[in-house]
Amino acid sequence: MRTILALILAISLSYFVTTPASAQTMLSPNYKIRMGNFNITSGFKSSASYNLTDTVGQTAAEFFSSSGYYVKAGFQYIYTLYDFTFTISSLAVNLGTLTPNTFSTGSHTLSVSAPGQGYSVTTYEVAPLTRQGGSDFIPDTTCDSGPCTESSATVWLTATNNGFGYNATGDDITSDFIDNTYFRPFPDFSLSEPASTVMTSSQAGKNRLATITYKVSSSGSQAGGNYATQIVYIATPVY
Repeated sequence: MRTILALILAISLSYFVTTPASAQTMLSPNYKIRMGNFNITSGFKSSASYNLTDTVGQTAAEFFSSSGYYVKAGFQYIYTLYDFTFTISSLAVNLGTLTPNTFSTGSHTLSVSAPGQGYSVTTYEVAPLTRQGGSDFIPDTTCDSGPCTESSATVWLTATNNGFGYNATGDDITSDFIDNTYFRPFPDFSLSEPASTVMTSSQAGKNRLATITYKVSSSGSQAGGNYATQIVYIATPVY
């Protein structure tokens, strides 16, 4: 009996829409001023070891927020140092041939670069691991004595506790993944279960990496065949 995971990468862009602010543009055949402020110095500086944007001489060059508005004051908010990106190291994970009451695992890496005020990565399964050409499926894990839930990982070390689940290690993972023995079941889209958060941060960050490890154990009575599902990841930045 073999299991294959097909992984779907999705990116969701969230923007905060606020009331437009007015500003004056001054121009001539020789120049164009797009900001109503003159600075001592401002711009983009770089060397082999750093990148820097600065605004020197402007009053209150900073990010401000309150209920109903966001203000980004300063030259550096015209652009970002890098783009928002989300990648998955492999879009297919083969868990191999399963032996009853024995764990089989596979993993890949999620990578996020978020230049704004943070991001989140959520996930769900389209359906349980289901036998191709049939209706038999491997149930989602309940872990050992937890039980674990879609939003709360617990220890899963007993292979006779059959099921399918995942673990996360690395940057910005949710706090319930205490170490690599803690697993969760995926939310099941076919049951209208909401997506669960895997990675989250309120700060900008570049090349934030998390390893996702999938683990499955089947019972001796599980029908033979190829089992597969699709796992969806949604990365949402905050600007």
